[in-house]
Amino acid sequence: MPRCLLLPLLLIACGEEPGATPADLRLAPPAPGWGALFWREGVAYQRGGGDVIVGPKGIATLQRSEVAGACGAKVEGAPVAAVLAPPIGATVEPPPDPPAVANTVVEAAVARAAELLPPPDPYTPAGPNPDPTKEAGVQVGSVVKARRVGAPPILIVSALRDCTGLIAILEADARTVLDHRQIPGLCTLPRALAPADLDGDGARETALFNAERVVLFRLDEAAGRAKLVALGDWSCPLTP
Repeated sequence: MPRCLLLPLLLIACGEEPGATPADLRLAPPAPGWGALFWREGVAYQRGGGDVIVGPKGIATLQRSEVAGACGAKVEGAPVAAVLAPPIGATVEPPPDPPAVANTVVEAAVARAAELLPPPDPYTPAGPNPDPTKEAGVQVGSVVKARRVGAPPILIVSALRDCTGLIAILEADARTVLDHRQIPGLCTLPRALAPADLDGDGARETALFNAERVVLFRLDEAAGRAKLVALGDWSCPLTP
């Protein structure tokens, strides 16, 4: 245990803040060079980043127009649901098509998400829900299976309850949580981007995104770990 010096009316803390968990850590401002895309009525707007646009449906190289909107510069021909723009000059690996996940694993992922999110309000039904992606007020947007080299597969899970979003890394059977982050103020269902090396540095990135928010993470997979490192957080309200 680190020792701390207690002075009258002043506590000089050393080590971690009492009670702090990874879920409490503040998300990072946008990493240098990275950018995000937001869609409004079928039109994509880019805020920062280079000319390669990334989404769950693939990548494309674009030129930004001079037409600016509330969420950045208008871009033409972006892949459907594109969400990220890696730094200029990055060697971008397209996100893979993730393998299918069994319904029993999805149900287990919902249970883990319910444990990681704040408790539901007292009016949320506690009984079983026929939809396996909804339980106890939790909605799961994505359960993405990601293979690893020299280590078992992992799941990247996105979820929502009462305007708090969640991104979590689970073991492949969804019974063990490896890392997670809560995203307060997220009120519409988020999705997760399949992990891929999006900037050519040898590490994989993933993102939690919806129409209003894009939160970028790098996966720390050294020595078999699977941890989330926050890289950027962009937002654009649906209404001015």
